[in-house]
Amino acid sequence: MFLYCGIACRRKFFWCYRLLSTYVTKTRYLFELKEDDDACKKAQQTGAFYLFHGLAPLLQTSAHQYLAPRHSLLELERLLGKFGQDAQRIEDSVLIGCSEQQEAWFALDLGLDSSFSIRASLHKPEMETELKGSFIELRKALFQLNARDASMLSTAQALLRWHDAHQFCSRSGQPTKKNVAGSKRVCPSNNIIYYPQVKVWKRPSVEKLQKRWDWRWKACSTVHPSTGPFLVAHS
Repeated sequence: MFLYCGIACRRKFFWCYRLLSTYVTKTRYLFELKEDDDACKKAQQTGAFYLFHGLAPLLQTSAHQYLAPRHSLLELERLLGKFGQDAQRIEDSVLIGCSEQQEAWFALDLGLDSSFSIRASLHKPEMETELKGSFIELRKALFQLNARDASMLSTAQALLRWHDAHQFCSRSGQPTKKNVAGSKRVCPSNNIIYYPQVKVWKRPSVEKLQKRWDWRWKACSTVHPSTGPFLVAHS
């Protein structure tokens, strides 16, 4: 019995160490991509891209749930070329994470104004037909995505929204320039650095939703002497 407990403890320690080691490796790799533009450009060659249009992610339906398709750099360049767009538009993408095998993940919005493209945005219906999917508002599709895609797409949407809202310096009024990974924006006139401050909405569990509903019901319920209990809407 003592031997069995010892083996179980060693296995548990091994798996904890492995998970911690993987987390540290991924964190170091992401930090390198955020600080080194050349390394990030190299990672784009073998990375995967998630597409957005007007902050709505591209999703495909499969077995009563949504899937977020990924595209390689070559597929993205071919797609942009087909719609008469410059491949430099890929520089608008932002880094959103990586896999355990150090495959970098990026997000690119084809519906927001771009400083590299002659046309401000690509036509949404044509894009959906070509990509065999639909650009759906994230809040409508969140509960039909798996946990990983929901978290990743929420992070990507928040970063894309932040970059779209911080294209100009608040002090000089001059256009700011983002680095390749999208981890910061710099004003060329005064070298002020802006870092993203985003709040990602995470999908709550069923238990949390039930507790929240029970609390709101108790907080809003009021007994009136003539009409009995009723709900008062709180904003």
